[in-house]
Amino acid sequence: MPPLTKAERKQAQAAEDAFHRTYALQYGEERWKETLYPSLAAPTRYAVLVNRYAIPSIAEVFNEGEVEKLQPVPLPRRPLSAELQSDELPSYQWNTTEDEVPFPPPQANPTTGLMTHWNLDAASLLAVTILGPQPGDKILDLCAAPGGKSIAISQLLRPKDFNGASPSLAGGCLHSNEPNAARHKRLASNLRSYLPEPLFKSGELKVLKLDGTEANAIPSLPLGPGGYDKVLLDAPCSSERHVIHAHAKARQGGRAADEMASWRSGHSKKMAKTQAALLMAALRAVRVGGSVLYATCSLSSEENDGVIEKGFELVQKERRKLGGRWDVAVRSGALTGLGLDRWAEPTKHGWIVLPDHPGGGNWGPLFFSLLEKVAA
Repeated sequence: MPPLTKAERKQAQAAEDAFHRTYALQYGEERWKETLYPSLAAPTRYAVLVNRYAIPSIAEVFNEGEVEKLQPVPLPRRPLSAELQSDELPSYQWNTTEDEVPFPPPQANPTTGLMTHWNLDAASLLAVTILGPQPGDKILDLCAAPGGKSIAISQLLRPKDFNGASPSLAGGCLHSNEPNAARHKRLASNLRSYLPEPLFKSGELKVLKLDGTEANAIPSLPLGPGGYDKVLLDAPCSSERHVIHAHAKARQGGRAADEMASWRSGHSKKMAKTQAALLMAALRAVRVGGSVLYATCSLSSEENDGVIEKGFELVQKERRKLGGRWDVAVRSGALTGLGLDRWAEPTKHGWIVLPDHPGGGNWGPLFFSLLEKVAA
């Protein structure tokens, strides 16, 4: 690409300066400069999620010497009441972040034909753990692409002695949704690469293509409004860490990343409108007494706690206008005793995992808030 003109360099620098001012104001200038921004600029740390449908253990992915250097990801364990319970997520991290080597890429198991594992930020596994899938649950993953969280959910929807080739006797299901055509295609391909075909044929697993911001989306769901026990909404967001990484890579070539050059402080406000609409869709999809986990990988409080507050306003507006019989309550505070302080810091309505957290996990960013749909 040709070098930037003087005017383009000036515009890009102004956008970068505004980016830093915005997040230094939110997190404090000292923290932003000294720990948070450097940790966000560092390479993303990954964990490995083993696919129980493809292989029985981590030993199928690594050799014996490597297995000794791994340890389970220390995910909290939510208390579950159902008689049928699945194992904890089969996920692993290196014992130390020093001199970590990349996890091997997923490969097809020659016996099952399914992919062996998925590499991802462990904060995504934390979100799934907090949602608390268990056998028998009817779950909607509203914005599911590329599929990592759906694959993690699927690992918990079967009891410990599951038969991967048979539909679930517990009656649960997972419906994974993505409206964008290209991302939907990728989601469908990934899920079929990881999960047994009989589960799709039985209807236990479905891949949907609905736009949650449209009025007809929730009535078009296979289980309709109020048909799901739990909904995961990993909402599209500003993804500031991606912006930071793209910009760092572009600067090595003497350029400015488009992601940074086009960044504006008002973008989060626009994004939050879409996120709030999706949150309302999630709340309409879940049953009274069911849970919605709202999550983003954004740093912006406007896209995080701000969306939860906007959701409260929209619920009350709908109740006044249509006489709705349900309300929403935040249940994030109930998670305090689960060891989340090793991962995250509390916010007004939820928790946020940031890679400079003193726990040393180097995970995130990931904001999440656990909501319950309650009777009005």
